[in-house]
Amino acid sequence: MFYSNKVKTKATKNYKITYSSFASGMNTEVDDNLLPHKQGKVVYNYEVKNGALKTGLGFKELTLPNTFPDEFGENRVIEIYQNKNITNLWHFRYYDNQSENRKHKIMYTTEDGDLCYFDVLHYVSNSFKVPDIPLFTSVPVAINYRLNGEDCMIFSSPTDSMLVFTQNYLAQTYEDAPKLVSVCIHYERLFAILEGERNTLVFSANLDPTAWDYNLDEAGFIQMVDERGSMCAVLSFNDYVYVFRDYGVARVSAYGSLEDFSVSQLFISSVKIYGGTVCSCGDRIMFLAKDGIHYFGGYSTTKLNLGIESMFEGIENESASAVFHNGKYYLACKLNFPDDKVIGCESGSFVNNALIEYDLTTGEINITRGVDINKMISLEEGEISKLVACFNGTFANKMGELTHDGKLFGTPLKSVWLSPNSNLGYAGKQKCIKEVYLKSEYDCKVIIKSDIEEKEYIVSGKPKTQRIKTNVRGEYIEISFISEQADANISCPEVVLSVYG
Repeated sequence: MFYSNKVKTKATKNYKITYSSFASGMNTEVDDNLLPHKQGKVVYNYEVKNGALKTGLGFKELTLPNTFPDEFGENRVIEIYQNKNITNLWHFRYYDNQSENRKHKIMYTTEDGDLCYFDVLHYVSNSFKVPDIPLFTSVPVAINYRLNGEDCMIFSSPTDSMLVFTQNYLAQTYEDAPKLVSVCIHYERLFAILEGERNTLVFSANLDPTAWDYNLDEAGFIQMVDERGSMCAVLSFNDYVYVFRDYGVARVSAYGSLEDFSVSQLFISSVKIYGGTVCSCGDRIMFLAKDGIHYFGGYSTTKLNLGIESMFEGIENESASAVFHNGKYYLACKLNFPDDKVIGCESGSFVNNALIEYDLTTGEINITRGVDINKMISLEEGEISKLVACFNGTFANKMGELTHDGKLFGTPLKSVWLSPNSNLGYAGKQKCIKEVYLKSEYDCKVIIKSDIEEKEYIVSGKPKTQRIKTNVRGEYIEISFISEQADANISCPEVVLSVYG
């Protein structure tokens, strides 16, 4: 006798999800269930390139060419004066009248108020202190200028007298000069924000940024007192002087006689602008405001929709800074990452915790997490093209250069790509992630987390696609690809899953 089986089994269907490209980047703005599974919810310390997750950015100690390589090696590692902490740095370009050559120095200040320098092209690794000058009692701003036929650097701070440093290592202070906090050169005049209420734009005499006698009809000032707030940055761009204020931008037409100077208030911003991030980037000016990154073309601003704007919420970025280098806008800032991880500098106190790289041509971004950058400059000299930075915290006594090795002064930065925690388009149905196919040339980890369980799989680096048996069950699924070591090259992942019911 035969008995029929009355027990019904749930129908299952198998599907394959292909992460054909990681190029979709990162998005923290959209709900997990509405975010495409190919787009990362959290991505950092990878460089997304050609659709793959590759070795991210990093920093190492600054090395520069040796002018006598046969005797001392091809490169030299720059040594910081007395191993002191660095507070700011600048690129001094000048023409050496004796050798009749263009030359370059990097100058920097220390937390003790020293002004120091080293040559970009030389055979000595040491830095040197500028002798016989007063110590800076606050961090200065500085700018290149040609004064009386000689190239120099002009320094000014909120609490110190103006100082002019020349290529002959001579320095002169000007006690009658105003205290300045942001400076630019426009038609041979020095324009700057006056310390104090920061509502006054001052400008020097023509051809002499050390002359500030307003009674001679040469130097002058412009006050801006309205709802746009204090001034935070000034720069020369497209034949105008632009003054960035806490909540707006003003344009100053400043050529010809003083009677022809005019001011136009271009717009009012609803969110605070961070002056340290205002940066001329070719045909536009980039800056960070409280709600994200913007660009300014000369008349109006446009906010970039990068998909990471929520990471600026609840964060103050008064200490953020930026630089334009090799066609990219680099922004050192603080970000609120939507996870509970602690990376790099986040293990202690920090000022900034991220570096955003924004490509002006492609619109792509890469985020480096765990690095506390203070200031950056773009060093371009002949065949040398480097982004140079100084730091807060642990590495404050180092000067570093940007690398593509995924390490912070030799220590690998943990890299994470995390998918949305979603139902994968099958609401109310149970799934089983059965297999993962992955090509990774270096060791990495795959973590699959559901509302029921979480499993971790170690993947050994191989040049071919590997199959990982998983069998993780749940309705909501989250997948992450993690590299603990510096090198990474992850591509073409596929997930095989069963859907029940």
